Amino acid sequence: MPDITIRIEDREVQRVFHTLIERGKNLRPFLKAIGETVVLQTEERFDSQGPAPDGTAWPKLKESTRLQKKHSKMLTESGELRGSIRYQLIGNDTVAIGTNKVYGAIHQLGGKTGARMIVPVKGKALYWPGAAHPVRAVRHPGSNIPARPYLGLSRENSDEIVEMANRYLMR
Repeated sequence: MPDITIRIEDREVQRVFHTLIERGKNLRPFLKAIGETVVLQTEERFDSQGPAPDGTAWPKLKESTRLQKKHSKMLTESGELRGSIRYQLIGNDTVAIGTNKVYGAIHQLGGKTGARMIVPVKGKALYWPGAAHPVRAVRHPGSNIPARPYLGLSRENSDEIVEMANRYLMR
């Protein structure tokens, strides 16, 4: 394949290209900003009770569930799931956003519970082996938990990140 060389003699254009190349060598500040932004976007999803990143409304709570709770907000039994959303820089080119709560997956993806579901509680509780916090075993064998996706990027979230990238590269 033949090489094509384009010579740019305009000093301002050369400076801009040099700046872009230099900024691209260390993306950690930008990735940190993305992580912080996505955590806030996810917390806003909890506060507004959805929708999922793809725009789908979260399924409403079943009437029986709503009557058992002191409130009608979804995914906010203790507030720990919302409060556990974190980001982590992995190397110089990756940021991961998620939760360390085991039960976060079933709320994100939905599914059928097994014989025992571990739920963090305040006050009197068991100390489950390996659990970082007091927990209680709630027996809901075969309960269907609907998916209420809270992790991910909506079109609006993605647009915000693209705008951040443009500002980062051009400042």
